[in-house]
Amino acid sequence: MDVEETTSLSPLQEAAPEPYSAEWWQARTPNELRDIIKRGFGLGQAYDGAVLETERRAREAMRRIRDQADEAERRQTKARYVFFGGVLALLIVLMIVLRLTR
Repeated sequence: MDVEETTSLSPLQEAAPEPYSAEWWQARTPNELRDIIKRGFGLGQAYDGAVLETERRAREAMRRIRDQADEAERRQTKARYVFFGGVLALLIVLMIVLRLTR
């Protein structure tokens, strides 16, 4: 294999996303979005896109927070059921022992 073949086998670099596309907005940092929004309505499409991307990120963050809260609540509920089941089993065993010892 010569040098030309090895260079042609290297993976192609991915092209940068088209400006103002969904991928482009997702690649922006929160600081970049905040700067665009601070510049105001005069930016037109850039302002609207920055606001939409910020709102999308906020919705995703809220969804993650709700999911985490739901999961924590499910764990607490399961722990309560296990605890009360254990207490009930202990009471049943205690009642059986008391009946058998009389």
